[in-house]
Amino acid sequence: MAQCSDDLALGGQLMVGAGLPPMMGVGLGKINGSAFVEGPMQVGAAKEYGSADATMMVGRTFNSDSRSPFYSLWSKLYSRFQSFVRVDLLLKSRYIEAEVVRTRVLQASIKNFVIDHPTKPGKKLVHTCLEGPENGVYIRGRVLNRNYIELPDYWKELVDVETITVSLTPIGSHQDVIIKRIDEEKVYLQAKANMPINCFYHIFAERKDVRPLEVEIDE
Repeated sequence: MAQCSDDLALGGQLMVGAGLPPMMGVGLGKINGSAFVEGPMQVGAAKEYGSADATMMVGRTFNSDSRSPFYSLWSKLYSRFQSFVRVDLLLKSRYIEAEVVRTRVLQASIKNFVIDHPTKPGKKLVHTCLEGPENGVYIRGRVLNRNYIELPDYWKELVDVETITVSLTPIGSHQDVIIKRIDEEKVYLQAKANMPINCFYHIFAERKDVRPLEVEIDE
């Protein structure tokens, strides 16, 4: 049975559902103006949701008295999410501070990381990411007394072998090191007159597990 009235003023507490939440206080210690809703609870237009998939669901309002505001939820000060937060479409923020941010695509004008300075107390160390027209990965290292560079085993499914490029820097003497061939597992090298190979290497490749990067896009 529904109870309808024009206006309802409540100076104490509002309780909807079963139970008495301790945080609201009881007796002389109660918090006037507090409210408890057992849920599920929906705020906004009646047809915004078809099923009760959350304790509280906030949707658009088409109340003509409110001029249909753009936002469904506005938090003016700090907000805290103790566990998992899912954003299906767009997260827009001037500043995000977190232990871990996990997403499929991260788009930013500048991609920096900031850590405590390792040698100057009270200062921060700021580095930024390299930029390029591909979803690229790299490995680097040193080859000593062998004629191949072993690629990570996961590269077989991660990168397009045809995009692999290799840069070599001989150490100690000119060895005329060349790349003989490349496959999914190794980069094979050859030196002048079978000299022992001693060099640094950088190897770059483009990922194949994601769509190629669209470099020039419309606004």
